[in-house]
Amino acid sequence: MNDPILTKQWEVVEIQLRQASELLNAPRLFKLKEKPFKEYQHYKDNGELESAMEKLEQLAKEKGCKTGFWRRLKKAAIQMNLESKADEYELQFQKALNDAI
Repeated sequence: MNDPILTKQWEVVEIQLRQASELLNAPRLFKLKEKPFKEYQHYKDNGELESAMEKLEQLAKEKGCKTGFWRRLKKAAIQMNLESKADEYELQFQKALNDAI
């Protein structure tokens, strides 16, 4: 990427995805040798951030996550102009809040 603005946007997305991954339930269970988390790492390391985000989404749905996870993914989706994903993550956030009550 030669566009400095685009490069900065992708750096922000990478940070948001990393922060989201820290909000998965029991992150110690997600060792790099486990396939789903390894796939997330592969996508992230190769700049395939949308695929990395979707892999985190899958892990959260399978293993659970803290409510803030969905807000982080939503921010990443907005940064990537993925409005339908952002809307989906907002719904997941609201559902998680309701489940916590």
